[in-house]
Amino acid sequence: MRPFSKRTVLIMVTGVIMSAALLIGVNYTDACRLEQVTINDKPVEGWRTKLVLKDGRSVLRQPADSLADLMMRASNVFKVDISYELPDRIDIRTNNFEPVCFVVDAASGKMFGLTDEARVVSLENSEFNWEHPVLTSVLAGPLYDFCQDVRVSVIVDHLEWLRDDNIVLYRLIDEIDFGYDTFVQVALTGLPYRLKVRAESFHEQMQEFVEFVSRFDPDLSDVRVIDMRFDNMIICDGGKS
Repeated sequence: MRPFSKRTVLIMVTGVIMSAALLIGVNYTDACRLEQVTINDKPVEGWRTKLVLKDGRSVLRQPADSLADLMMRASNVFKVDISYELPDRIDIRTNNFEPVCFVVDAASGKMFGLTDEARVVSLENSEFNWEHPVLTSVLAGPLYDFCQDVRVSVIVDHLEWLRDDNIVLYRLIDEIDFGYDTFVQVALTGLPYRLKVRAESFHEQMQEFVEFVSRFDPDLSDVRVIDMRFDNMIICDGGKS
């Protein structure tokens, strides 16, 4: 192994010294003392008495765990994210969930997000993309609660499973309609027909649909519904199969 050159050693030493200086500056000088706290981008007045933060201490040396525990005691807070905004601010975000799919509330017509636990969340402060499917004919219920239809949590689990296994198929799913008692109906991007599948077998039956189409190349030009619910049998409503 060749020894480092003098230039390389000098660069490494300089880097160590600068890192140490930065660490000392952040933790032991007045340059990075905590001066402001925000919750969901709004400044907190009187944070020195309301929160468990230490006045005069560096931003990076504040008791973040104790702060998160305090915030979680509120009845309407289910998630807390704390970030350090140098030189002198801490930003707290509550209930900043990333939805894994969307749901249109059948009562209000409003769209909400669903977490990977199938918890209903607002989209106002969430980061999300529109590749996720939309669930319809569902009563969403209160924010941060769970939908009354127990099939929703089952479908969310299967969607996450499908996204890991077959991202292309996952992205083709536009809508999952819960307006039926014994099955859900799936709409796929660019296809004129819908699929009937059982919620508890969603992942398996969606994969079977792909195998059916790719293996047999059926003429589905006039088909309206493909029923995937039965073992060893696929029923096409209309058209040629």
